[in-house]
Amino acid sequence: MNISALACSAILIAGCGNAPEKTGQVQAVDTSALAHVQASMTRVDREIELDGIVEAVNRATVSAQTSGQIESLPFDVGDVVPAGSVIARITDTQQQAGVNAARAQLQEAKARFNEANQQLKRIEEVFAKGAVSQAEFDQVKAAQQSAAARVDSAQAALNDAVQRLDYTIVVAPYSGIVVRRLVDVGATVAPGTPLLEGIALDNLRVRVNVPQQYIAPLRSHRQARVVTDAGQSIAAAQLRIPPSADVQSQSFAVLAELPAQQEAGLLPGTLVKVAFAIGSGEQIILPDSAIARRGEITGVYVDEKGVLSFRYVRTGTTLGDGTTVILAGLSDGQQVISDPVAAANVYKQQRVAISQ
Repeated sequence: MNISALACSAILIAGCGNAPEKTGQVQAVDTSALAHVQASMTRVDREIELDGIVEAVNRATVSAQTSGQIESLPFDVGDVVPAGSVIARITDTQQQAGVNAARAQLQEAKARFNEANQQLKRIEEVFAKGAVSQAEFDQVKAAQQSAAARVDSAQAALNDAVQRLDYTIVVAPYSGIVVRRLVDVGATVAPGTPLLEGIALDNLRVRVNVPQQYIAPLRSHRQARVVTDAGQSIAAAQLRIPPSADVQSQSFAVLAELPAQQEAGLLPGTLVKVAFAIGSGEQIILPDSAIARRGEITGVYVDEKGVLSFRYVRTGTTLGDGTTVILAGLSDGQQVISDPVAAANVYKQQRVAISQ
């Protein structure tokens, strides 16, 4: 324990006796060097705090889109995967053969089309001179059109074969982390076989079961903030409130979406507190740094014309801007020392002169 903490503890013990201090018995000291903050009534949101579970908005199971054997799985459970990274390779022998066959069929179809096209050009010249009948001309023209259609069909077959070959390399649809590996290297897969399950950590939300009596003010205010274990407050980007409640619990599964790229270190599946605004009112607020907390003792140092006194306070909600609501123990307009450690050192300079 450092010297400042020892000093504060000693002062708290001295200031927490059963007999209240009398201003006339305490010698005033110079408090001009201490930073002060005035306790003033401020309009703040009235909130309720409920437990919520963090979950990922983007959670997907990547499945195979072609047949073959798993050749490699570069990532395992817990690995961070950048978007576009190869997460699985499937043997491509059958797919490569399909591409080669489709390419050969396309070349054959093009050759037949060229032949039919040349034949059409020759008969057009003869037809123009009236040397062949209309029926013969129509027959050659139909053959040329049929050959052109076979080229289109062969090209579509080649495109499909190339796509099947591309499916042998599976890439991550977005940046995230692998949470489940559903196949092993060497396993035979078919279209639809699940391979890996992953989640994106840059797009999270919190699911909260809200009792029905709070839904009306929630719909009216639509404000919430997520409070982490470390005390960090994150304003929800959006609230999604379902139109109906769960039949069994009579609660609403409200989703509080977190801002993208939040840096609080939240992970899916963890428990957090969510503070929902349900109204507003006038309350005293103080900076967190001005409140002294020693075990179960919570108080502040009040300056009354150079005389310091330690006041027990009852605190309420910790707000997102580094301030805390004071429910009891302070009055509007009182001067509070911003630094409790510095106040404790000055407090020791006061000498109580008890009259006989």
